[in-house]
Amino acid sequence: MAEFIVIAPLLLFVCFGTLQFVLLYQAKSTLDVAVLEAAREGAVNHGSMQAMRSGLARGLAPIYAREATAAGAAAALTKAQADANSLSIITVLNPTSAAVRDYARPRYYPEEAATYTEIPNDSLMYRDSSIAASASSRMNIQDANILKIHVHYCYNMYVPLANKVIYYAANIIGPIGTGGILTREPARPDLDPYGFPQNGDALCKIKLADGIKTGHWPISLDSEAIVRMQSPLRESALNDSPNPTGD
Repeated sequence: MAEFIVIAPLLLFVCFGTLQFVLLYQAKSTLDVAVLEAAREGAVNHGSMQAMRSGLARGLAPIYAREATAAGAAAALTKAQADANSLSIITVLNPTSAAVRDYARPRYYPEEAATYTEIPNDSLMYRDSSIAASASSRMNIQDANILKIHVHYCYNMYVPLANKVIYYAANIIGPIGTGGILTREPARPDLDPYGFPQNGDALCKIKLADGIKTGHWPISLDSEAIVRMQSPLRESALNDSPNPTGD
């Protein structure tokens, strides 16, 4: 009995930690699929950042599902859309701004009575595949039609105790109160309510008092996807949904 009382807290923490890491693996796998769906949305919608966020939200919805009903699915999608807008940063790695300058041309659409600056996407197999001497991007037009995105997403961990320990370790939280990570923290909330993180994330951070109150501690997950553009990439579409900046 004495040995069990000594080992029980550690054993319980190991079980909680294992469960949290399993959920993190599930979240990362779901994010990988969601990022691919986001890239596909961008490929058929002129590289629209808004469309990519919509695709990302649909892919992330399973993380938020709590009920196997139509209402539960709708609620999960609503929550995923909110987090895709406020807790994710989508960065377009390709085409680069130099590629847009090299190949984007104005094109008039009579049905919309509008002109867009875009990278041509038609007849790519017949276009010159050599790199022009004046191309500052050092890529040809075929490569400029490859969409590569990177997503930085904040996932809320919620397994008791394990989530807090992982958050503290990932952010390298600084000085804490005399009661340790379970009670009196941070040491000086009047100076830094975030706990003096040495490896803090501008987007995926939370005031320690809020984390203690809600029981949710965020951690950043990253993923990338590459697809071929299926529509002309428009420079204006890349900026139709600004990324959150964090606190």
